[in-house]
Amino acid sequence: MHRRFEPSVLRRIRRALVGCAAWAALCGAPPLHAQLPAPPVVGDGPLQLGGWAALTLSRPEHPEEVERPEVSELVAALIGWGQVSRRASYLVELDMAKRTTSTWTGREADAWLSPVRLYVELSARESLRLRVGRFLTPVGQWNELHADPLTWSPTRPLTTYRPFAKSTTGVLLAGEGVIAGRDWGWATFWAPGVDLDGDLEEDEENTFARAAGGRVAMEVSPGLTVGGSIARLRRSLPPEEDAGGGPQWSTRADALRRDDPEREEEAEGRTLVGADLRWESARAQLALEGTWLRAAAEEVAEGGAFARLAVRIGGPLWAVARVESYRPIDGRTADVGYVGLTARPDRRLVVKLGRQFTRRPSTRIPDGWFLSFSSLF
Repeated sequence: MHRRFEPSVLRRIRRALVGCAAWAALCGAPPLHAQLPAPPVVGDGPLQLGGWAALTLSRPEHPEEVERPEVSELVAALIGWGQVSRRASYLVELDMAKRTTSTWTGREADAWLSPVRLYVELSARESLRLRVGRFLTPVGQWNELHADPLTWSPTRPLTTYRPFAKSTTGVLLAGEGVIAGRDWGWATFWAPGVDLDGDLEEDEENTFARAAGGRVAMEVSPGLTVGGSIARLRRSLPPEEDAGGGPQWSTRADALRRDDPEREEEAEGRTLVGADLRWESARAQLALEGTWLRAAAEEVAEGGAFARLAVRIGGPLWAVARVESYRPIDGRTADVGYVGLTARPDRRLVVKLGRQFTRRPSTRIPDGWFLSFSSLF
């Protein structure tokens, strides 16, 4: 296989992370396959350990009564992986502690000892692997590269998690190969609705009552990868202000005052489609991603798309901009913008400072300043 062309700073960081095995733990594979669906577990020996941590402070400008920065995300994750035999491996990613507002409802959720990934993998050959357990849902690129040290901004687009569950439990088949000298990969999964999580998902997250689908991606030219996703799913959802979708996009203060009744399951299956693109050069990286959850008899359509551009200013400093347009279930499109700076002064430290803005501030789309510190270890 040929060498992939990446920005020089990212090349050095990823090489260092591969050396200490943290990149392999987070992404499941070396940089060559990082953008392909459900990359395989790699590493030597029966047990290797790594992890990552992140702290994000926010200063929302709406509601105005918030007078000081607040913690919008706090994560400490432990990762263990290894090879049991030549054909069998495993991976565990455990959120030792997690507080986040990047949830389906936008309200803060806390979790302790919560499994993000917990699976065994059997490999017949490079083109065919069987994964059983809990894994990141293979929809788009962001969801499988979601860890804060690997992203460019301290806020996450709604497109990358609102229509589908971030993690799911079930069975996954995946593989990768080369066509005409270009890397390509595929993954297909089935989730019967088993829940291994105890806190975070039951409170504020979208989960699958049942789902099946997959993703395929291919490098069409050096540095350019395109992919597509499709799934048939039925969701289990935490409650919102109004099942019709009106007040659910209210201000943070309104949403935080309410109590939570029981979760609800959608009455029937729905189809989700998605597309993604990533282009990289020595001084820039462009990412595009869109997901759309089609309407059903009792449910309206929901989805959107975002574009993110990172340009190297000099040394470890990058300028980052992102725009997103998202249509929630109330039918009123929300437009979101983000501009900021991301610095990677050390292979173990990433600092992000930016401003997010929208004309429809809510629990899911706060407008204001964000400062993030994250690290791999």
